[in-house]
Amino acid sequence: MASAKNDFKEFVRWLHLPTSRASSDVRRLANLILANFDTIQETSLQHSQRSVTLVKIARRSLSQAPDTLPDIPSTATNETWVWHRLHHLTVGPFRGFRYPEPFDLQQRILLFYGPNGSGKTSLCEAFEYALIGSVEEADANRIPQTTYLSNIHERKFESPILKAKDHKGNEISVTANPNTYRFCFIEKNRIDSFSRIAARPAAQRTELIATLFGMDKFNEFVRHFNESIDNQLSLTNTKEQFLEKKRASLVQYQMAVNNEAESIKTLNEEELAIAITYSEGMTYEGLKKLIGSTESPGRLRQLNDILNAVPPQVLNVTREELQTLYKKADAAQVELDTITSNLEKQATQISFKNLYTAVIALQPTESNNCPACDTPLNGSNHVLHNPYEKAAKGLEQLKFLAELQVKQSHTAEEVAEILITLKRRLETLYDFIASHGEQNTFLGRFLATLPKAITAVWWTSIYEANPDERIPTLENLLEVAQRIENQDNISRQSLEERQKNIDERDKLNEFQLLIQLQDNKRQQLIERVATARQQLGEFEKGNERLIGEVAQEAIDIQRDTLIKKAYDLFLLLLKQYRNQLPEKLMAGLNNRAMMLYNEFNRKDLDADKLAALYFPLTGEQKIEISFRNKPHARVDALNVLSEGHIRCLGLAILLAKSMSQAGPLIVFDDAINAIDHDHRRGIRETIFESEHFANTQIIVTCHSHEFIKDIHQSLPKSVRDDSKVFLFKNHNGNYHPRIKRDVKSRNYVEMARAAREELNDRGALDASRKALEMLTERVWCWLGSHDHGIIHVQLAGAGAEPALRHLCEALQKKIKSLTTFNHAHKPHIIAAFDEVLGIPEKNLVWTYLNKGTHEEADRDDFDSDEVEGVVITLEKLEALNIRPGH
Repeated sequence: MASAKNDFKEFVRWLHLPTSRASSDVRRLANLILANFDTIQETSLQHSQRSVTLVKIARRSLSQAPDTLPDIPSTATNETWVWHRLHHLTVGPFRGFRYPEPFDLQQRILLFYGPNGSGKTSLCEAFEYALIGSVEEADANRIPQTTYLSNIHERKFESPILKAKDHKGNEISVTANPNTYRFCFIEKNRIDSFSRIAARPAAQRTELIATLFGMDKFNEFVRHFNESIDNQLSLTNTKEQFLEKKRASLVQYQMAVNNEAESIKTLNEEELAIAITYSEGMTYEGLKKLIGSTESPGRLRQLNDILNAVPPQVLNVTREELQTLYKKADAAQVELDTITSNLEKQATQISFKNLYTAVIALQPTESNNCPACDTPLNGSNHVLHNPYEKAAKGLEQLKFLAELQVKQSHTAEEVAEILITLKRRLETLYDFIASHGEQNTFLGRFLATLPKAITAVWWTSIYEANPDERIPTLENLLEVAQRIENQDNISRQSLEERQKNIDERDKLNEFQLLIQLQDNKRQQLIERVATARQQLGEFEKGNERLIGEVAQEAIDIQRDTLIKKAYDLFLLLLKQYRNQLPEKLMAGLNNRAMMLYNEFNRKDLDADKLAALYFPLTGEQKIEISFRNKPHARVDALNVLSEGHIRCLGLAILLAKSMSQAGPLIVFDDAINAIDHDHRRGIRETIFESEHFANTQIIVTCHSHEFIKDIHQSLPKSVRDDSKVFLFKNHNGNYHPRIKRDVKSRNYVEMARAAREELNDRGALDASRKALEMLTERVWCWLGSHDHGIIHVQLAGAGAEPALRHLCEALQKKIKSLTTFNHAHKPHIIAAFDEVLGIPEKNLVWTYLNKGTHEEADRDDFDSDEVEGVVITLEKLEALNIRPGH
């Protein structure tokens, strides 16, 4: 009963909640679509109509659109209903009402009936407009509301004026609110659509719930959004690409200019790094100044001048080393002399050793004969002693001589090495004193005459007495060594300082090369950027127009990229909201809808009633049910239920939703005619006889007089007194409905009483017979609900209906026989049957009650007291609450 626009408003409200996580641009786009809703709704996804329209609007207004929630009326909750019952409606000119027509709506139950075309639909649309603010049929047919709602004869329409009573009894005006009142309406076409969609393949049932709740137009509106609007947006930099192709030859120039600042920054960082690498805290300019130049010499020139001088020489001779060498030479010579002396004493043994060694050497070739006499070693004629064994034993015994000879050889080598070193040191001493002009001194002459070859014990001559000082002493040599050692110490210090200067010079030379390279890089950068600017300047001048178009293209892309991003997320959230609608709409309705469905189908077998009802959480899921005979087996409701049961399910869902809103009103717009005849009674009893809607004002429109009559039979007197029936009849030429507001009650008991008031006993009995039929059926059903519904009735023959009196007698007998069945209504029912059956069967009253009243001339008058008694008894019986289960 709400339009797609109203449903979209609810989406916009949801979109502005923090939980939606919609960006500011998405909210702006949604607000913009709402502001241009009618224009956008007229478009579809065919030929990208909607995309084209939406992009045009977004480009024009998106950046200026507010991102705050528009003024959208909130939905009333159970605690915020400002009124509890409609009081008065004035409608016209409006659709089928040509002139203003007032309706008193004070009663809780308002029944409107009449033939098609008499104005009932216009009345419902008046309620719809007054409560919702629009008429869905107009939106569905894309007809402007003013055009659709205008009376074609008056060519105008006035908004219906709807008044209500608040909880204090004050009359207030009803303000339209689609979100609050949408579920107050239950329409025939919704139930019809629900049953038709149920007959479709499962893949086509995704909009089942939306259709039932009147949100199919919103679904259709959502479907017509294109999946993408990219084709309508400027997202590709075509002109820029064309310009870039032209600029391809200038890319190196453009890069040079674009990167100039970065390149200079890099050079500065490199130069600072060079300076810091040289020393912490050094600057690049300071380093260049330190190195100097031809025009302004620096530290490097100074170091080169210092290092051009001849460096001092280190002779590496010390007093201690020289003294140690003499000692080593003496000790080694003494050891060598001792070994030699020992070997001389063992001369004979040495000869045997040499002999034994020679014998052993011949063994590989002469192993079977004696090497001296050729005598066999084995056989009858052999040597007395094996020479090889004797030689091996001899060598073992003379092993110490071999070791002594080896030691002699090693000691001789050691002496030679020491003497070589000693001679070199003495030669160094000579060179030193010669460099000081002392070569002609006795020490110089001695050192100059040292032997060329290392022979004998030449070094020991310095130990002899030396009165004439022609041969120096060891001390004389050590003194010179000390002088050399002192000079070496000075030279080493000088060399260490020189090495520092060398290192510093080498380091400065290295950094001089780095600076030269760095300065060359800077100069090259300056020249490269200057050339690039010149080339780019000439290009910019030659392509000025294209460059302007590229700049505008960039602005367009930035704008359209924002639109694309907002649209993509908007569409995602819109579909998410739509997909959540089934769960949102059906939340908490399972048990209530199942209860209503079972009450609608109260005459079905208990096994065929529902044990559970499962509503879908998304549009793609199914409505599933479980029957009481198999409570754990879930099946697709739309596959197993008949069309009549599916319609009952649709009505149950709508009523459950209305009940969940705790609204004060339900309007049935010809909804009863959407239900087949077999289920109408259960629905009527559920709506009008149960306590579910006892505090709800109910408005019913239908063309069935029988349904109105049946409602009046089921309503208790207190409820009937709070009800009103309006009869709509077609116009008589003035194109305005004829409305009868004083329609009498269709309740048979009340009709009987009205006839008695007019002393019309025949009419009273005619109504009484129908009332008694209705009441006996009610008593029978009541007994059945307490498991006592089996009675025995006399029939006149095969296929005959039981006489009414026989039915009353059977019920009376059954109730009286139930001695263990105690109920507050039991004595009253028995008393009522006693009263009615107390009239003899042959009495004229029972003739009429059994057979009905027919037109008969000259019929005797009835006994008024008996007729009155029947009417009073029926009034008492009807007053009892004998609905099933009570």
